[in-house]
Amino acid sequence: GRAVRQGGERAEPRYTGGELSANGARGEGQSDRGSEQPMAVRSGLAVSSLGGHPRSPRAAWKTTTPSQRVVLGSMIASGRVARSTGSMFGRLRDLSCFMEPSTECGGGGRLPPPRVLKVSFRGDGDEDQNTGGTGSKRSGDYIPLGYGCFLAMVLLVSKCLVCWCTEDPETAFMSIDLGFLTFLGWLCFFAFASPSMSVLHPFLIELGSAVIVEEMVFSMVLVNRIRPEVGHKVTKDFLVHHIASMTMGWLALYFCHRAPGTGPVGVGVVATEITTFLPVAFRESVRSKKVSKKDVSAVLGVLFPLAFCWRSYWSSKMWIRLLGVGRNYVATAPGLANTVLWRTGEVSVLTVVCSNFAWTYRILKGSLKVVMRKRGEKFDQQHFQKEIE
Repeated sequence: GRAVRQGGERAEPRYTGGELSANGARGEGQSDRGSEQPMAVRSGLAVSSLGGHPRSPRAAWKTTTPSQRVVLGSMIASGRVARSTGSMFGRLRDLSCFMEPSTECGGGGRLPPPRVLKVSFRGDGDEDQNTGGTGSKRSGDYIPLGYGCFLAMVLLVSKCLVCWCTEDPETAFMSIDLGFLTFLGWLCFFAFASPSMSVLHPFLIELGSAVIVEEMVFSMVLVNRIRPEVGHKVTKDFLVHHIASMTMGWLALYFCHRAPGTGPVGVGVVATEITTFLPVAFRESVRSKKVSKKDVSAVLGVLFPLAFCWRSYWSSKMWIRLLGVGRNYVATAPGLANTVLWRTGEVSVLTVVCSNFAWTYRILKGSLKVVMRKRGEKFDQQHFQKEIE
């Protein structure tokens, strides 16, 4: 028996965990288990004839239709309907044994409703679906604040210890910064290019901002206290770039959840740190006087200008993108204080862009000076020595 609606249309019986009548509804007063009344299997067949033969499985089998026998046979073969000794086909016990949890049926239990496994990473500006669009965030959406500052502190302590123990503190701490910032830059570049990594935007922005503060504290205070003989100097362009970067970073972290689109711009600017290895390599080549060698000067003469041309282009692109994000944010009337902070952030990013262009100009100028020198002319080592100082 298939359940038939009025008007001759076939109705698919529904299973709700208990016993079903012909119209697919559960009978009142019937329990979910321990009964041998008519059941509906997941194939949509209503096995109505089994209920009248609780102790006669052969008779029950004869009263079923061929299609029902195929279903029941597959169920018996797969073990979802238990067999009983002393019967050819096995005593058809309660068909709900594979639907309802039962220790008698050897485990199994009711199959839960199908669930859709949805894996997603929520970036900045995404609103919680359960908050009615209020913009509030679930606690598990982002890495908690403070982790980036902790890593920057670990980096600071590591640099202090290494510089205290080594004979060449400047090369040591620059090499540490080189490895850390190169890795951070590429990670930020991947986070910018991959929307699935947008959950990392606040963490990466916090980490980059904390590292900028760490560099300033170490270079301006700690390194000369740990090793006074080094006499490490901080240049004006270093101060301008790092103060602007620090301002930009912390403001980007503040607006990351307030102005949609801030996160990608923030990690995009931090991604320019992938060029950090080139100034360190150039400095070491000048100190070791290997910059006068053809192979070293040729490699640096090609990579250095190209990398900083890209750095200038990329940072200016991020600044133009930030202006678009700012127009949309200011249009929401965020208030005077937030508007002033946002404009401050735009100016700080512009300062970083200008610093990159200034460095690129100096690098191109030095590279052209090396390329255009006359044959046999002495290599100007003093010029490059001034550059690294």
